[in-house]
Amino acid sequence: MRLLLISDTHGKLGIINGLASNVRADAVIHAGDFGFFDHGSFERLSDRELKLHVAHSDLLQTEKNQILALSRNNLIEKVREHRLLGGFQSYLDGANTFQVPVYAVWGNHEDKDVVERLFSGDITVENLHILHHRQSYHVGPAFVFGLGGNLLPGSKMMQKPIAGGGGKVWSTVSQYADLVETVERYAAVTGPRIFVSHVSPGKEPFTEFIGARTRADFTVSGHMGAPTCMVWNSFAVTSVEEAEKRLQEGFNAVRKSCLGTARPDVIRAAESFEIIGRIPEDTIDLGRGVKAPRWYRQMTHINLPDAHIGYAIMDIVETGTKLQTFVR
Repeated sequence: MRLLLISDTHGKLGIINGLASNVRADAVIHAGDFGFFDHGSFERLSDRELKLHVAHSDLLQTEKNQILALSRNNLIEKVREHRLLGGFQSYLDGANTFQVPVYAVWGNHEDKDVVERLFSGDITVENLHILHHRQSYHVGPAFVFGLGGNLLPGSKMMQKPIAGGGGKVWSTVSQYADLVETVERYAAVTGPRIFVSHVSPGKEPFTEFIGARTRADFTVSGHMGAPTCMVWNSFAVTSVEEAEKRLQEGFNAVRKSCLGTARPDVIRAAESFEIIGRIPEDTIDLGRGVKAPRWYRQMTHINLPDAHIGYAIMDIVETGTKLQTFVR
């Protein structure tokens, strides 16, 4: 089973089929900022988000400057004219399709309205499967699950899903609790367990905590705009004491920040954190009688750059898992 790992296509979706064909992938895992926009997104995005799409486009700088100085209505027309929100509408219309199954979380730069309709099933695209807090997939021998959006501890994280607006989407406490409960139903799965998150566990300890909580063997993330594919695990970079401290402090910080703003729903929020906070006590033998938490030794993190910069390939074979990373 060959998986193409990719992230941050930002609507330039042709690269997915192109890379999948070139590397002969059986399926694609996408870590967010997919480009979930439709023909109505132009009016729903904030000025800031519209200008970000201009600033990060391939237009000449002189033209960018001219567009960025326009009024909102004219800005929208230019973003529409240059198709700066990407080509997802053509997949919704059926004019384009994905050649192999694509399993994706949403990112933080997406249209909330489109994400909501994908989540509810009101709109579908052939071969596109959305990973979220209530939906996981068996992809060959792998068990793939995930949750996208930004991580913004505090009042935003206490909102009801799908949370966001103006071209931004973020995750919520209730989603993480739902994700944990969804994954727990498949605790007996023996193949590689892959947790897909837009936010990197290297940047956010809470994300690594979720990986540990769900017994992930691999995490796949994007978002950071890294210069290359970054691969690491806690065993390779820090002591078990420091790793455990980082995870617990990360969890505690998010919990404190959220509960401090959860006045109407503080009991429900506390119950969600109770579900999230139970890290499995599985241990692994490091030799010479030394044991460590399974996640510390076993869980490997893969943070991907933007798709036009790099990607990774995961081959799952009978003898184990092979990982290759590529910079374009």
